[in-house]
Parts: sequence; structure tokens; C-alpha cells
Amino acid sequence: MDNGLRDNRMRYILTIAGSDSCGGAGIQADIKTIFSLGAHALTAVTAITSQNSQGIVETFDLPGKIVSLQIKTIIEDVFPHAVKIGMLHKRMIIRKVAEAIKRHKLKRVILDPVIRASAGGQLLEDSAITLLKNHLLPLATVITPNLYEAGILAGHEVRNPGEMERAAREIKALGPHVVVTGGHLEGNCIDILYDGKEIHYLQDPKIETTNTHGSGCVFSSSLATFLAMDYDIVEATRLAHDFTREAIVNSYPFGTGPGIVSPGHKRDSAGQ
Repeated sequence: MDNGLRDNRMRYILTIAGSDSCGGAGIQADIKTIFSLGAHALTAVTAITSQNSQGIVETFDLPGKIVSLQIKTIIEDVFPHAVKIGMLHKRMIIRKVAEAIKRHKLKRVILDPVIRASAGGQLLEDSAITLLKNHLLPLATVITPNLYEAGILAGHEVRNPGEMERAAREIKALGPHVVVTGGHLEGNCIDILYDGKEIHYLQDPKIETTNTHGSGCVFSSSLATFLAMDYDIVEATRLAHDFTREAIVNSYPFGTGPGIVSPGHKRDSAGQ
């Protein structure tokens, strides 16, 4: 059966991210996404959040030593084909993750620079943003900011495709390829990839739903998985764009706040 792989090797995707207690985003969404695409999820938890559909109540950061040890212990046994980085929250965690990438020579690093939760709550301290830009972005292969995150990283508002292009070029100067996701645009949904040579547009009609909790995590972890399957950056981005749209189409209500996207819809078509 076709599981999307270019050969028969199992792909291992390491996700370094926070835990979402309502199971819609964070490391839970990453695991569901990676599994549904026929790969195996390795995990290093950075923080534990107490949250529901209405927002985050409290965050507990794991000690940096434990984050580093999770990564080290995994790699001593299985080396990941790609790495997805999500919630880091603290300066200390950013430093530890950057050190681990360099020490273990990790490749295909996809950074989702989560700054705040869609349901409300800060996921990256303001004081950590400069450290993220200076120490982690240069180590990443691809970064996947949404409009708000792209604006923070570029230093100006990002509200339309022209400003998305400008931000993508400015962020690319820091090192990684850039995919600015435009799910919050008025009108069509547009993702913009800048690979240092060309601007690539991925455009589709907007899906009218509030059930989008976890969509950014699904996009970045599916992009990591497709890159691990040896697709090039343009094709991997297109596949991740389409996969995330299907997860939103198959979303469902949850609690009294935004509903949850469903990446599990691909299991049958992925040969599972």
C-alpha cells in the first residue's frame, strides 16, 4: 500500500513542543499528524499547559536539563529524519534547543514560532523573541509564521499578500526558508513560500469555520514529515498546505471556544 514514502524506510520525526491539555494543538496535534502520514513521532516536551477551548490557565516549563536529556536520549537510539519545533516559551529552553541542534547536527529543522495561542495566552515570552531570531532561526531549515508571528519577526504589521511577501524576504535574511501562512486573511486563504529565489503562492478559497485550533501545528508537523519523505521544499509545502486544509474541513466543535482540526482523516489514504 502507498504510504507516501519514496522508499520503504520508516521516517522518524522529532517534535519539540509543549503539551496541550485539551489535545487540539501542541505535541498532541503533532503526534496525530505524523502518525496519520505513516511516520513515527519522537517527542521532547518543553512545557505543560493547563488549557481548554477558552484559553490557557497556566503553563509549567520543564527544566532545560530535562528538555536536553529527552533529545539526547532519543538520538542515542534513533536519529530523526526531520525535527519540528513548536512552543518554547522561555529563553532558557530556546538556548537548550539551539545547543541540541548544533551538538547533534540535526537536519531538516522546521520552526513554528508560536508566540500566542489561538484561544488566548502567551506561548513565547516577549524577552525571548530576540533570542529566537538570533540563535534559533539561523539553525532552522524552514520557519512557518502566521500573519501575527511574521509581523513580530519582521518588525511591521502583516495584513495582506504584499506585506506577507515583504516579511518573508526580511525573515529569510536571517537564514531559513519562510512560509507565511495566511489563514487569517480576509478573502482567500494564501500561504506564501520564499525559498531565497522565488515567491510561491498557495491559494485556495477560505474555509468558513472557527474550528481552527491546532492548524498551525498540523501545518508545521506535516511539512516536517513531507520533507523527511524527501520531497523538495516547494512540493512539501504544497502537500502540507493541502493536508492542513483537509484537517480544517474535517474539524469538529470542542467545548465553548474554537473547535479542533482533525489530521486523522488521512489515515486510510495514507495506507494505514
